[in-house]
Order: sequence, then structure tokens, then C-alpha cells
Amino acid sequence: MFDKSVPPPGARPGPVLLVACTAIFMLMLDTTVVAAALADIRQDFTASLDGLQWVIDAYTLPLAGLLLTFATLGDRLGRKKVFMSGMAVFAVASLALVFAPNALALNVLRAVQGVGAAMLFATALPILSQAYPDRRSRMRAIGVYSAVMGGATAAGPVVGGALVTGFGWRSIFLINVPISIAVIIIASRSLRESTREHSRRSDLPGSALLTAGLVLGVLAITRGQDWGQLSTPVMAMSAAAVGLLAVFVWWQGRSRHPLFDPAILRKPGFVGTALVSFAFMATLMAAANYLALFLMGTLEHSPLQMGLRVLPLTVGALVAAPIAARFLQRLPFSIVLPTGLAVVATGLLLLRNVAIDDDWTHFLPGMIVGGLGIGAVTAANQAASLTFAPPEDAGMSSATFATMRQLGMAVGVAVLGVVFNRVGAQAARDGLLAEPFGALLPEEAREQLTDAIGAGAGVQVTDSLPERLRPLSSDIAQAAHSASVDGINALLNVATASAITALALSVLFFGIDEIRTRRAGRRAHAAEREDAPAVAA
Repeated sequence: MFDKSVPPPGARPGPVLLVACTAIFMLMLDTTVVAAALADIRQDFTASLDGLQWVIDAYTLPLAGLLLTFATLGDRLGRKKVFMSGMAVFAVASLALVFAPNALALNVLRAVQGVGAAMLFATALPILSQAYPDRRSRMRAIGVYSAVMGGATAAGPVVGGALVTGFGWRSIFLINVPISIAVIIIASRSLRESTREHSRRSDLPGSALLTAGLVLGVLAITRGQDWGQLSTPVMAMSAAAVGLLAVFVWWQGRSRHPLFDPAILRKPGFVGTALVSFAFMATLMAAANYLALFLMGTLEHSPLQMGLRVLPLTVGALVAAPIAARFLQRLPFSIVLPTGLAVVATGLLLLRNVAIDDDWTHFLPGMIVGGLGIGAVTAANQAASLTFAPPEDAGMSSATFATMRQLGMAVGVAVLGVVFNRVGAQAARDGLLAEPFGALLPEEAREQLTDAIGAGAGVQVTDSLPERLRPLSSDIAQAAHSASVDGINALLNVATASAITALALSVLFFGIDEIRTRRAGRRAHAAEREDAPAVAA
């Protein structure tokens, strides 16, 4: 069969690398850049914490649910077509976000932006791998791509902080428009179309089941805080989410054209890689959004100051990614991936135990170490994603792990947000009842302050106090600060425990994979020895 996915002679890989890296930088940036804008969005739209969570999750859930669909569409219709269309959708949605009138419109448009991002994510790495057919040059290109990806993920708060401070929170979306136009122009001239005969068809029912199940699951997590985890609506959404995801798994085993080959789940190495992909995003990367809120709301840094203070996370990722890519030429990803996740877990351990009088420097060691882990995992993850499927299915393979990363971010943001809100709000409620000023606070004012502190407002709750409560501002700020410290510590404890658990499970799966590989090698060697006499005779 003639495979038209091979780029024609004369195709220049340099511009392809530029296009892929620019696109992935912008997409990953938009996953975390909103961290710098959350405080201002909360104030402008009077948003609750679950409303702020959806600013992030409305973007990441379409990524998680649609990546595999667009990967198969790219394999079938042409990756350049899907890539260019995705960039156009992303640009239009970004422009519309600049004019979002309320939180609902903002989140809907973020979902549309996420659809465009899914189209780009699904095709960028396969396009890049085709442009570099030589394995050594491909690994170097993936190292650059991974460094950009990891750096952009961690750089979001820095870039966002500068934009929000200088031009307002809407500028974080406006900046995407000229970059998208530039990428479209360069891509139209440098990318070569890639389609192949008899490629896998799109599994639209599977995509719908996966996306609906994920959305309902995250919605149940976020709304459970207000409605109660055992309330009828939350229980109904949870049951529906479990049911839809169960049907999705069943359908993948019976569909003629599944989103991914279910047989790949029998490979322990695949499961271990998917687990690491999910875990580092669900723990450190999800926690970084709340760390940004804490730095702004509780430690009273401006968005730009916050961004500069999380810069070590960015630097660590940029340094580690190309180094990890070089190690992958000598070590298997089954070693590099768990090692990277172990470094992420160590970073989270160092972030913990925030004291009431700590400033931002408490987080410095954890951010440096955690950033190194992010870079290492990102690089190894990109390389590993191309090893579980043949080249013609590179889109499906890379999209599977990209799906796990985005799903990790969505679930991590939702779960850690519930932890922060529950612990922080309860501590705020207790603190605001304390003597001597507790009796002076009207119940309605106490509940409003509790909700705001639980949403990450920190000591900024005193900015909007009515005149009659101004004399109590110092006591209220102290209670808010203490409650926010309790909330961030609880969040970091849960993230750390989750990372360590995922690390242990990944080591188990990679160990099983290694044992199976060695047994297969011994069987093959024994078979060769048995065949040798027959050949000699």
C-alpha cells in the first residue's frame, strides 16, 4: 500500500518545527496563562471558585474529549487541513473571548477555543515526526518541541501576569490573534499534506460518549461543594458520568473504528505512560493555578509579581526537557518517566507546610525541583507517545497521551479546588466567629466573606468591605490569611499524596512490562536455539 504520509522530497523540516513549536507554545500557554487572570476575573464577574475552575476546565475538557477524534480525522483527511482549521477556530474564539460579557459566555467561548486546540494538539506532533524521518534528528526535534511545551506550560503565569498587569485580563486572549495569523501564513507555505489510504474512520459516537462523560464527571465534582456530594443532582450527574464512560469503554471494544485500539491497554508500558501523563498534570500543574491565586490573593502580589515569582518553575522545565530528551537516546522511557514523576513528587513535598508568616520564598525550592520534573516528564512523554503505534497511526498514539494530560489537568483542577474550598472556607468560618470581633460581624457578611475566602480571594476580601466593617478589616485580613494557608496546605498535601501513589503504580506497570519483555526475549532466544539444529541438518 502506498503511504502518502511521507513528506515529498524538498520539504524543509525547519519551518515545520517552527510552526509546531509556535502552535504548541500558544496552546499550552492558554492552559495556564489564565492563572494570572483568575483574581481579576473573579472580581469583574463576582465568580465563585467553581466558576473560576471552569475557566480552566472548559478549555481542557474539549481537549481531553476530542483529541483522539481529530487525530483520526487528521490521519484520514490530512493533518495539514485539520491543523489549519484548528488554528482558525482557535483564533476566532480567542478574539471573541476579548469581548466576553459574563462568566458564562467566557466559559462557553473557552470551550470553543478548546475545540480548536484539540485539532492542533492532535496533529502537531505527527506532522513534526513526519518532517524528521531520521530517528536521531527526530529525537532532537522532539527535545526542542518538548522544551517549548514544558516551558510554555510553566510560563503561563509569567506571561499572563505581565499582560494582565499592563493591559488587563482580556489581553491574554487578544495576544493569540496575531500569533495565530502568523502561524497560518507560515503553515500554508511550509506544511505538506499527509493522508493515507484506508485510514481509520472517525468514531463520532465514541467521542460524544467520552466528552459527555468527562464533562458530567467534572461538573459533579465542582458542584458537589455547593449542592452537597450526596445531593440528588450531584449523585445523578456522577451516575450518568460513570455510565457514559462505561458505555464508552464497551463501545471501543465493539466499534469497527474505535478512537484507540483497545488491545493497547494490555501493554503495561502503555498504562504506565498514560498514568504518568495524567498524574503530573493532575498534581503539580493543577496545583500551580491555586498557588498563583494564593500569591495574589493572600500574599498580595500583583499578577506580574506573581508571574515572576513562579519563573523558577519555567526555568526548571526549560532546562530539564532537552536533557531528558538526550537521556532517552541511552535510557528507556520506562526509567526516565518514573524518575521525572519522582522529581515532580519531590517538588510537591518541598512546597508543603506553608507557615502563617512565610513569604513567596518558601515555594522557591519546590518550584525549582518541580519544574525540572515537569520538563523531564514532558520530553519523555512526547517520545514515548510515538512508540506504541506504527507511524501511520502516530496521530492516534500521541493524541491518547495528550488526552491523558488534559484530563489530568481538568480532574486535578476540579478535585484540588474542592479541597481548597472546603478546608479554606471552614477555617474562614471558624476564624470569623472568633472573639473579639466575631460577634460584631452580621451573619450575612460572615457568609459572604467565607465564600470569597473559599474562592481564593485571601486578604483581598477587605478591599470591598462596607464602611461600617472597616474597623474590623485587620482582624478579617488575619482570619482570611490563616484560612488561605490552611487551604493551600491541604491542597498541596492531597497533590503530593496523589503524585506518590501514581509514582508507585507507574513503577509497578513498568516493572511488569520489563518482566514480560525479558520473558519474550528468552522465549525468542530458546526458539532460535531449537531451530538451529534443523537448519544445520
